[in-house]
Amino acid sequence: MPVVDLGCKVIARPNNSLSPSDGVKLLAVMAVVALVIALSFARIGAWLVLPFAGLEILAFAYAFYYVHLHSSDFESITIEEDRVIVEKRNYKEFSTTVFQRYWAQINVRDVEDKNGANGKSGLFISSHGNEVEFGRNFINDEQRTILARELKQKLKNIN
Repeated sequence: MPVVDLGCKVIARPNNSLSPSDGVKLLAVMAVVALVIALSFARIGAWLVLPFAGLEILAFAYAFYYVHLHSSDFESITIEEDRVIVEKRNYKEFSTTVFQRYWAQINVRDVEDKNGANGKSGLFISSHGNEVEFGRNFINDEQRTILARELKQKLKNIN
């Protein structure tokens, strides 16, 4: 019986430990607490606390909204037959990059931000001058190293 390569898939997602409905509940509790404290201060004459409490509530609401917008972001690597497919979703943007499995290379190297080196490593998949970084915001350096080792091993097993 011939060996069949079923491929593999790696998905990196943000940790969404708070559901949208729980986020609304938490925001409501925080708003009530902030308003009770602000009204207490307003009652003793520090009325200027009220607008700042309102700004605080708006800032928290925007933060929860932003987290909700990015809750379905992901990056995935799919290795199947003779292709390596890298998919990325970031809020409204979706990109797919396809590499030939035989030519695809996995590299872990230091990445630089706008100010120069930042001490973080990046996992890069490249082939024929095309390069994609994987897991920049979703996995740590140790996980990148382990994943790179496993992907290199998987790419070697070409039937």
